[in-house]
Amino acid sequence: MANRDITIPSGPDRTGEIDLQPIDFGDLPAARNAQAGEGGQAEAPASATQADKADRAGKAEAFTARAGGRPARKAEAPAGEGADADVEADADSEGSAGPQALDDVQMSFAALKDSIGQSRELKARERERDALLEQLHADREELADRENILANYESLVYEQDQIISENSQRRDSLKAQLNEATARLDETNDALDRMREYHSTQIQPLESTLGRAKAAADQAKNDERSRKTELSAAETELRRAEDENASTMAAAKHQVVEDAYNEARARSEAAKEALAQAQEAYDELSDQFDAQEAPLERSIEDLEAQIVEFKDEIAQLGEVISTARKRRQFCDSVYQYPDETASLRRDVEADEATAHRMQQENDMLRDQLEQSKAQSKKAKIAIAIVIVLVVVIVAAFVVTGLRAG
Repeated sequence: MANRDITIPSGPDRTGEIDLQPIDFGDLPAARNAQAGEGGQAEAPASATQADKADRAGKAEAFTARAGGRPARKAEAPAGEGADADVEADADSEGSAGPQALDDVQMSFAALKDSIGQSRELKARERERDALLEQLHADREELADRENILANYESLVYEQDQIISENSQRRDSLKAQLNEATARLDETNDALDRMREYHSTQIQPLESTLGRAKAAADQAKNDERSRKTELSAAETELRRAEDENASTMAAAKHQVVEDAYNEARARSEAAKEALAQAQEAYDELSDQFDAQEAPLERSIEDLEAQIVEFKDEIAQLGEVISTARKRRQFCDSVYQYPDETASLRRDVEADEATAHRMQQENDMLRDQLEQSKAQSKKAKIAIAIVIVLVVVIVAAFVVTGLRAG
């Protein structure tokens, strides 16, 4: 029987940019070629073993079509017929366990590549779907608003006009109050400035007196310290006198220094008392002036707080008025151009259909991904084994190196 090629139709490529190579499924039996031939009669397998091989080849071929449409290798008929075919089939039966296991691993690795590409594609498509759903949600809200405007145009316009009118009146009233408060604030600030200037002239003499008293008290205190130092020296000299004559002179000197110290101390006490009196007079008048200025200061604080509140409320009313005017203009636009609402309705319906179709396609792709993951278990096990072997080899080298060292 002549040898023929078996070609499996290619399906959609879900592997992204991954370079996939065809899987070698080995030589397929003549019985499989006969079934795929052009109008020829299928020959019976030479043995039960050949039938098993044909069945395995068919399963591998079907998996290849599901995994991404990779073409199968060229299948060749047995080299001979009769007894030669039986001998060859027996040889294939004896070695079928090894190639079959190898084919399974190859298909598992192909499924692993498919799962990687399908996972990437699914994530990208889900991002596209989410973006579409977000836009669709916004369009639905706008469409509902437009339809409500078309159904209740007059009442909505009247409502916005009322908002604009009422808030404009309130804002004008607040502006008038703001101007009045600003004028009062300016007047109060001027009155406080004049009062402080008058108080400054009235307290100036007491400030001068207080300054002189502080200087006099400091000078008297310094003189007291100096005289005290001289008195300590005279007392030391008196204790060290060795004869009567020296003792008499030292005692006289000590008396003079002591008198000077007592006089300096008295002057220091008097200066200290004068300073206390000047400070008391200054504080009394200063407190009196502070009491007179306090009402004006509180009025200024209250007016400043009112002005801040007026400005904040005026700004808020301005935002309300601006929003109502924009809403009023939008209502007019929707009412004047109803075709825009109809166009938006068609867009929403089209996007809803697109979103539904994208969801179905993503579900199908998700199912394919689950199948690929299930079929790639052997590849994952093989990779895990390789990793374990590499770790064992590296550990062995490390242990060997440590023992050698």
